[in-house]
Amino acid sequence: MKLFSSLFHDLDSMTKTNDRLDRLVDYFNSAPQEDSIWVCWFLSGNRIKGAVKTGELRSFLSDWSKLPLWLIEECHDRVGDLAETIALLAGQEERGGSLGLDQTIRKFLLPLRDLDAGLRKELLADAWNYLSDKEMLPFHKLLTGGFRMGVSKGNLCKALSRVSNLETSRIAQRIAGDWNCENTLFSEIIGPETDQEKNFSRPYPFCLASPLQEEVTKLGSPEDWQVEWKWDGIRAQLLSIGGGRGMIWSRGEETVEESFPELLECLPHLPRDICLDGEILAWGHEGLRSFSHLQKRLGRKMPGPSVLKKEPVRFLAYDLLRLNGKDLRTIPTQERREKLEGIFEGIPLHLPIGLSPVIELNTWEAFTTMRMESRKRGVEGLMLKEKKSVYQSGRVKGVWYKWKIEPYLADMVVVSAQLGHGKRANLYSDYSLAVLNESGEWVTVAKAYSGLSNKEIEEVDRFVRKNITGKFGPVRGVKPELVFEIAFEGVQASGRHKSGVALRFPRIHRWRKDKKPEEVDDLETIRGYAGMSEIKEVDGKKIDASGNLMLF
Repeated sequence: MKLFSSLFHDLDSMTKTNDRLDRLVDYFNSAPQEDSIWVCWFLSGNRIKGAVKTGELRSFLSDWSKLPLWLIEECHDRVGDLAETIALLAGQEERGGSLGLDQTIRKFLLPLRDLDAGLRKELLADAWNYLSDKEMLPFHKLLTGGFRMGVSKGNLCKALSRVSNLETSRIAQRIAGDWNCENTLFSEIIGPETDQEKNFSRPYPFCLASPLQEEVTKLGSPEDWQVEWKWDGIRAQLLSIGGGRGMIWSRGEETVEESFPELLECLPHLPRDICLDGEILAWGHEGLRSFSHLQKRLGRKMPGPSVLKKEPVRFLAYDLLRLNGKDLRTIPTQERREKLEGIFEGIPLHLPIGLSPVIELNTWEAFTTMRMESRKRGVEGLMLKEKKSVYQSGRVKGVWYKWKIEPYLADMVVVSAQLGHGKRANLYSDYSLAVLNESGEWVTVAKAYSGLSNKEIEEVDRFVRKNITGKFGPVRGVKPELVFEIAFEGVQASGRHKSGVALRFPRIHRWRKDKKPEEVDDLETIRGYAGMSEIKEVDGKKIDASGNLMLF
């Protein structure tokens, strides 16, 4: 645990990527393999699911430390992060034994899931009596699920590549998908590549596009670029793993085939050992539907016939990563596209699978005009892929660009705030934003926590602390005076919000210090962005232009 704790604190204090990579390489070269595999698992985005509720943790700490519960809660409120609060109150430097990371997790964390409250309390007391001050914070970050080390998955792969002398893409594939520290050894991740290495049940690391931040004409001739629509759906890979079986992996590396079983029915019509990269879209008899329809399928396991009929989906393929067991990622995009088109020449039209079309135009001016049709078509803009590029792992600049349409903008007022996480745990950096409804009431339509500079966040934090109007658990009501311009990608009906609407991907565009609260946009304006102002009544129920049930 001492090696891991040193790694945790060192990475937290480092600001340069190369320094962090060097530190990771040093750790992997010196730490036991049973500890290293946990670090790989955590840095791949996995977490140990919390077995103790936050209220229970505070109560246990109060009993152990002999401090009154109200004082524990006040400390938590002031510090903002429960893991840090416990580390400050329970840590002592003279404690600490010789258990490694793996042993600590198996002795103090994993058993918590199966114990009753009394035994959980005893086990945590044992941990607090054992761990040193330096070990306390990383231990409780693991316990509460708030573990972060400031290292991206891509940089983890780079560090492991240096340790193993393997290509970064091979490391990325080995740590992709659903794996855990019980079924995977560290030696399997960094071990030498075999001649016939195949694990087709795992996805390939996704190639991600960068936002186009320069004039499109600077990309050179449009003839060098493959241009497609940027679809508004779920990025996914459809894999055939033999025997008529298949899997669907989302970009978040979760298997979702149980939510979209109709897509697996397409596999018998596809070549063997294939991997398609594409998008799952809501798709009815009229064609593409809004993302709100797709949300009705998310999280549903084995949806029944009525759901499959009412909310159909379609997989649009736009890349071919493997064919007949051969990895095609290293051949140019244009060649992969030609092979993909050949496959879809024989696919029956009635199947819920199709080919994402390439837009054939000759000038950037023509593409710019076509891009302006994006919202009318229900897409987010255009995708630009260099025809000679290979399929790389992660976000690589210069080969794939997303040329999105400009976001919607609306002025809103902050009505509540909450402490952030990590380095912002003691700052009010998460905000609820509202507009005025027909009755002149503030109704919340969005939550945002990105877009302000650190200096601005500190300024907002000072305002919040001086203008709290109420406490609702961790949330603080705020006097409605701060006006922010919010950028968002769309609006959809929502029965969970009093306003009746929910914004897609809201973020702070700028702080409008020049505006007063009464000058912000109203709810009718927000509804209008989605055509919700065209409301009609059907059987006594209000329905918007998109066929969504309205609750306001």
